[in-house]
Amino acid sequence: MQTRMIVLLTDGSRLKGTSRDFNPSRPQFHLRVAGPDGETGERREIALKSVHAVFFVRDFAFDREKRYEPEDDLVPVATPPAAGARALRVTTVWGETLEGLTYGYQPHRPGFFLFPTQPPQRTLNLERAYLTSQAVARVEIPSGVGSPGDVDPGSGPS
Repeated sequence: MQTRMIVLLTDGSRLKGTSRDFNPSRPQFHLRVAGPDGETGERREIALKSVHAVFFVRDFAFDREKRYEPEDDLVPVATPPAAGARALRVTTVWGETLEGLTYGYQPHRPGFFLFPTQPPQRTLNLERAYLTSQAVARVEIPSGVGSPGDVDPGSGPS
């Protein structure tokens, strides 16, 4: 199955396209780069060590700057089941804050998936994100969910 994604590289550049073989346990994946009108172009091999984040999206044409209201004709992505999930607030090295659920965040691992729950306008197009540890500036467990406070992204389990 081809998956639409936007890849944020460590050099600050972004690529959008589709992939059939993204797997964070492999050192690379292939991206069929999408053009401005959604057409597919060249196939590129992307080294995971050069990636800050992979955003899995529903639509490339989604206008991130527009603020959508609940009554707009957009169907939000289904919220993932909370059973076994941990709520996190993640601040990235480029200054963006994402809130969502994760099933496997451990500070010593090379990355983790985050299923966004906030802000609502972000959840309309973003299905999930894979964030590498080099992209994470700060991780917080929101108050009232599990143990409150910060989690140092560089520390191992206690």
